[in-house]
Amino acid sequence: MTLIEIMVVIAVLGLNMAVGVPSLAGLLDLQRRGAAKELAQTYGALVDEAALRNVTFRMAFDLDANTWKVEVGDPGTLVFSSPEERKTYERDLHDKMSRYTEREIEEGLAEDELGTDPTNGQFEGLIDASFTTDKALPSDSRFDFVYTPQYAPDGARSERDPGDELPEDDEDRTIAYTYIFPDGSAEHTVIRIVDISDPDDGYTIAVEPLTGRVSLTADLVEPGQSLSWLPVEGPQIP
Repeated sequence: MTLIEIMVVIAVLGLNMAVGVPSLAGLLDLQRRGAAKELAQTYGALVDEAALRNVTFRMAFDLDANTWKVEVGDPGTLVFSSPEERKTYERDLHDKMSRYTEREIEEGLAEDELGTDPTNGQFEGLIDASFTTDKALPSDSRFDFVYTPQYAPDGARSERDPGDELPEDDEDRTIAYTYIFPDGSAEHTVIRIVDISDPDDGYTIAVEPLTGRVSLTADLVEPGQSLSWLPVEGPQIP
């Protein structure tokens, strides 16, 4: 090959890369949007399904593995309304459990105390063709945060760097939960799915409390902003 032919080949390859790279970026963004849309649609379906089945659904987000799944549990499930409430509960439960020996706990004598735990043993994976129970985000995407009042003010976030290995023990992973109740209401939830290398590029899913209404936007929505439509003060009665 002559030098001119080599230069022509290099120019053609460069042109193909210039055209292909934006197309690849568009494809990856399309996959990310599709994953966010699927999650938002699942929330909408579960709001109706919870009322029909008279159950509480729990969305479990593995923020280290960037996966989510649907679990089903007791219709009387209660959730914490703030981090302080959770800490108080955990401290009280620890005090109660300290009254039992390990043998008494193994023999089930502490079941009454454990039974008061709103997240202990009440939920299981949902085996149903209507819902996806284990779903991973696209490889180029991750959960930036999952917010509910129990994870205020910034939401639950993974502390693992993208290149780090996943903890082998599930108990060492960062898991966030959000709940959908049998009366058709849902826990106030904000979920941000972003490019693994760019937290400003992504989609936000917001679930309104009480109504369970779900919205999906490409804008970065901070947890407090998702309820910006609420009035600061109530109406004045003349």
